[in-house]
Amino acid sequence: MAYGILDDGLVIAEFVVPLTLRSNKPIFMSDTLSLKRSSRRRSAQRWELETRLDPKAAGANELMAHIILKDNDVPFTIITPQNIGVIQARTSVSAPSASGSAGASAVTITNNAGLIPKGTFVKFANHSKVYMTGSRLNGNGTLTIYPTLRADVVNQVMSHRDDVLMSVTYDSDVVKGMVFDDGILMDVGVVKLIESIK
Repeated sequence: MAYGILDDGLVIAEFVVPLTLRSNKPIFMSDTLSLKRSSRRRSAQRWELETRLDPKAAGANELMAHIILKDNDVPFTIITPQNIGVIQARTSVSAPSASGSAGASAVTITNNAGLIPKGTFVKFANHSKVYMTGSRLNGNGTLTIYPTLRADVVNQVMSHRDDVLMSVTYDSDVVKGMVFDDGILMDVGVVKLIESIK
């Protein structure tokens, strides 16, 4: 499966390694006079991806138009890259259903046949947010997730393979145009994509 940028249902640019997918979660830390460290977490969280792109059209015209037309404020869809360890370990090919309450750090999974490894990116049918599993699950049962649920999930299909779609925007430092390498290949350098939080 090709992980990359989707446009009209087609992957117009694949992600190229090295690829960084990080969790941005505000944590406020301070040191007391006795040098004891205290921290305070916020519930907000988003995924941020940095990668180079391999345009799938020979002239890269679709990618160039996409970058210019989407700018920094129009969300678009990517196929979320799964960790290689997840890909090698997973055996679940089913479409499991999930249920859980807003604020919960775990969901109840039914209709699952096979292993969903720890560290798998997942998405629920009624959510725009992408989550990561914090435990492994073989068959049905309870699956911990990160971050906590933003809204209730009631018997919603859970995407967990190469079908996890994330809504993102381009970061402000992405080149808005064409950069040619050797006069032929389009190269926009490292692109940063920010999960679109609703």
